[in-house]
Amino acid sequence: MEQENGAIYCRLSQDDGSAGESGSIQTQKTLLTQYCKEHCIHIADYYCDDGWSGTNFERPEFKRMINDIESGRVNTVIVKDLSRFGREYAQMGLYIEHYFEQKGVRFIAVAEGVDSKNGLDNLMLPMTNVINSLYARQASTKTKAAHRARASSGMYIGSHAPFGYQKDPKDRHHLIVDPDAADVVKDIFQMFSDGIGYVRMTKILRERKVLNPQAYFNQNNPDYYKNSDYWRKPFDWHATSVRVILNNPVYLGNVVFGRTKTKGFFDKQRIEADESEWIVKENTHEAIITRELWDTVHQMMKARRRENSTGTVQPFAGLVKCADCGSSLNVSYDKKKGRYNGFTCWVYKNYGKERCTSHAIGWVTLNQLVLEDIRRNAYEAKTAASDYMQMLVDAKTEKQKAEIDRCKREFKKADKRIEELTKILNKLYEDVALEKISEERYQAMAPKYEQEQSELRGQREKLSAEIARSDEIYDNIQQFLPLIWKYTNVQELTPHILNELIEKIVVHEKEIGEDGVKTQQVDIYYKFIGCVNIRCAKADHAEIIKAEQGQADNRTA
Repeated sequence: MEQENGAIYCRLSQDDGSAGESGSIQTQKTLLTQYCKEHCIHIADYYCDDGWSGTNFERPEFKRMINDIESGRVNTVIVKDLSRFGREYAQMGLYIEHYFEQKGVRFIAVAEGVDSKNGLDNLMLPMTNVINSLYARQASTKTKAAHRARASSGMYIGSHAPFGYQKDPKDRHHLIVDPDAADVVKDIFQMFSDGIGYVRMTKILRERKVLNPQAYFNQNNPDYYKNSDYWRKPFDWHATSVRVILNNPVYLGNVVFGRTKTKGFFDKQRIEADESEWIVKENTHEAIITRELWDTVHQMMKARRRENSTGTVQPFAGLVKCADCGSSLNVSYDKKKGRYNGFTCWVYKNYGKERCTSHAIGWVTLNQLVLEDIRRNAYEAKTAASDYMQMLVDAKTEKQKAEIDRCKREFKKADKRIEELTKILNKLYEDVALEKISEERYQAMAPKYEQEQSELRGQREKLSAEIARSDEIYDNIQQFLPLIWKYTNVQELTPHILNELIEKIVVHEKEIGEDGVKTQQVDIYYKFIGCVNIRCAKADHAEIIKAEQGQADNRTA
């Protein structure tokens, strides 16, 4: 008779935590060891998956057991009960009723009295598997609901803190700043906003011997991972690691839950979840970066960014647009001289005159024009803040001012009339109740007043929305002023400055005047306030373009 070499398989998932000591790995091992002794089964090895779901058959110890079955080392599998083996009835049936039978493996589930040596025609086996599978589904649903409830209350529920933070010793659901790692996070955001590309940034981090997030975690939690592979190449940063940090809203002080989800109950592959499914709780912990820096970085990330030979990204990336077709303007770079030459419409460059025209503008021209415009706006905002603010308000409300005043008058009038109608309806109700007027009379009069009141309330809501939109102008200007004030004496444009201040730059096609002089209109749209035209700036724009365009034409010639 062939010797029985038993594989004692134990499993416990987080969902089974409520099972207590009776369901622990150690208790399972003790019970099954005793069973093997009593039934003279030689124990070949113990296979214990602690913290693994029963619906996932990619468990490391389970796979090791299957490998030992394939090699002939194991010919008997013993589990405490069917739920320890798994909780997905289809795959359990494949293993127990097909795979084990083909391999000549005896399967024993002690609690249910299942022993394949006596046959598997017991109706309780498939029924128990189905029940265990349904239990897993219910447990998964409850766990997800509990996680979403905790996240909705602002609790951080990750297994360990994201890079830059650590879990509060007093509350494991609250994050506190880890100063050393937080400095690295700040450097990464700052370098990106300064136009340093992913490749160059990873090289800088490696040269500075900055520990990557995994290595930093391992250094502070040496017992978490026992596999030495996690300790290799501690300074080996990759673009993916940088992108993960730049895309994580946790650095704004927010808890965000549900950014990824599994494809299905049995398919555990993680996929991106729609943003509408996220749970976001703001200001749950101390922020590492400012909202302004986050917005600047993410505006830059949306642009198509190509690094030049020096590892930097051209400052205007994603900002310069064609006035006619709306596409981005491509920039040309002279590798030999190490400088940018100029911009051309992407559509024109790829499809020719049938689709658009060149809208070409020199690098020096655009750079100087934008630099001077920022200086001019910053100077006006700093030295004559009230006049500058009024100019912006006038520019934004010149066409709307009379309309907004009318809206406010109409709103006040509607409010007064609604109040009058309420009194009239109340009086009518009293009169019919006291039989001063007939029910017929009341029914003839009341609906008209009620309809008028309903229409006025709808009108008031629309007027309120119009007035609120006008108030946003002041709020936007208040947000813009502190940004522009910083750049009164700016000497050089950087990606950070451009993306912090500017929404887009729209370049029109050149025009040739009667005197043969070339001019070109460029509209600069600032964040919060849009396109600003200071009177004295118009002539300057023209002069800069004329002078710089002349230089560009001479170089071309």
